[in-house]
Amino acid sequence: MSLPARFRRSTLIVLNQLTTTGPMCPDQIITKSGLSPRSVTYALKDLLRFKICRRVPNLNDMRKPLYEVDRERMQDIERQIEVGRASTRAMIR
Repeated sequence: MSLPARFRRSTLIVLNQLTTTGPMCPDQIITKSGLSPRSVTYALKDLLRFKICRRVPNLNDMRKPLYEVDRERMQDIERQIEVGRASTRAMIR
């Protein structure tokens, strides 16, 4: 599955929150990011669809699932970006 050329701003904000803070439930993301609940919901759907984050059970409160970044997938994406940059540089020369 390829990634979209651009993510929404809210998706990048949610991704940043999850990367820096660790697993969080949507309510925590809303509070820390200042985004609307709707924006967080759409952002999480985008991240789940592209397998950048995953939903994990919250053992403290099963009604509030946690979302965490899939580190392996992020490393794969970073490698793809580097390969793309390298091939672009080669084509320019």
